[in-house]
Amino acid sequence: MGDDATQSAGFGCAACCAEDAEVARAHHRSHTGVRVETMIRDDSHFIVSVQRCALCSQAFVSVFTEYVDWAASQDAQYRTVLPITDAEADDLAAGRLGPHRVGALGHGRRHLQSDWPSEADEPSVSWDSGVFEVREGY
Repeated sequence: MGDDATQSAGFGCAACCAEDAEVARAHHRSHTGVRVETMIRDDSHFIVSVQRCALCSQAFVSVFTEYVDWAASQDAQYRTVLPITDAEADDLAAGRLGPHRVGALGHGRRHLQSDWPSEADEPSVSWDSGVFEVREGY
């Protein structure tokens, strides 16, 4: 993860930004862990929302993309969860920051990545860092 990981210091708590990606993912998925604050985009294959940790109030942008697998019916699913500032959360909610531009916020920050390609039995979960591409699914 290099320098991007160390620059992420100051975001979140030991639950929502746990060093172990699986622990962080479990907190984000729990009903009492991280909650949707504002839905930015809610399409069947592309969902972007601002979420907040119930323990420390850290804001996150969550980007979910799904690609339909017409042959095997095992749709590929990808989720990126990036800690953001309150000002960035406000900009997203107000439409001043578009959902396709949130990947640029990853510069100097780590993000929780869950990748579940069509051929996999379960998702891989890890911390990644840096800018990431935001694409709509189909």
